[in-house]
Amino acid sequence: MKVIVSGLTASGKSSVSKDIASNLGIDYFSASSKLKEILPKKDFEVWESKKGIDAVKFRLKYPQYDKKLDSFISSLFKKRSNLVMDSWVAAWKIKDKNIIKIYIKADEKTRALRVGVRDRLSVKQALAFMREKDRLTQQIYKNIYGIEIDIDFTPFDLVIDSSNLDLKDTIKLCLDFIHKQKKVKF
Repeated sequence: MKVIVSGLTASGKSSVSKDIASNLGIDYFSASSKLKEILPKKDFEVWESKKGIDAVKFRLKYPQYDKKLDSFISSLFKKRSNLVMDSWVAAWKIKDKNIIKIYIKADEKTRALRVGVRDRLSVKQALAFMREKDRLTQQIYKNIYGIEIDIDFTPFDLVIDSSNLDLKDTIKLCLDFIHKQKKVKF
């Protein structure tokens, strides 16, 4: 079984993806981690930092790195029969109807609080970095593919707003949905 979980910064896509993979006993893949490997600029730990924003600006200027990642992801999905991935754009790019595609939303304040806790930033700092990262990343995918990742939810089987949910509840909603899709063989 294959699952793609998408969402903006700190929506919960990575945490949810890891837990879904663990619950289903299948591999997890982080598109963001792979992108960090592909980029020649490796002098940052988190995207929501000055150096992280510089790396996103670099991606905007040199889209071949995102295209290389997207090509890798497409190839990976063709090779693997069981995989859970978190990715900003794979749900739009991979047209396989057998893949369960989940989008996790959260309001800006909730996401900024999450970034602040995760990266030990003030909420004000987290909000500024997050807004800049999201704006630039949205522009990257609009430029390359014409996709408006913050507006177009048509590829998704499930859209969840995690603003008022804890991680456990968000994961439960996703797993319940996956089980009901009958795309899972246990």
